[in-house]
Amino acid sequence: MPPAAHPRYAVIKRTYTRKEVQDLLNALERQARDALRLAKLAEDEAAKDSFQAYNDFRAKVGEFKALCILIEGRLKNLEAVRADDLQEEYARLDTMMLGVLVRASMRFFFVLSAKTMLPIGAREIFVSELRSLYEAAEKLKRPEYAGKLGDKLQGDLDTAEMILEEIIHKAPSMLQFS
Repeated sequence: MPPAAHPRYAVIKRTYTRKEVQDLLNALERQARDALRLAKLAEDEAAKDSFQAYNDFRAKVGEFKALCILIEGRLKNLEAVRADDLQEEYARLDTMMLGVLVRASMRFFFVLSAKTMLPIGAREIFVSELRSLYEAAEKLKRPEYAGKLGDKLQGDLDTAEMILEEIIHKAPSMLQFS
């Protein structure tokens, strides 16, 4: 019998305080500000054939997403207190980061689409970005995000996908998955 199913072991569900969630939301906001700064830097460096700043931006987005997972778990297991404002703040920050991600991707791809030769490392970026854009498009379809992101963001997402397709068309051998 697994330990959790054994009668001697009681499963205790951990609950979180409002302050614990608020502290994580503050950290999430700092992550979002850092991501905004890195997104601008990535656009500037893409023109110089450098992916480092974009990789830094994507790493920051990964940190943001990891923190989102923690916050979502804590919001589900919050002590019996009012949490509407915390839920709204979380949704605001998540929505803002989705917008930053789509716009940064679009600008980065636009710079790359103007190039006749693509720098080394482009394949890894494309694979990651295809996945990221798909996830963003799927999130846009979720009821809790409907109407919050706006038509402009949906247009930016569509533009980013078209630009990425153009880049991939320029470099088909870079995306052979064999």
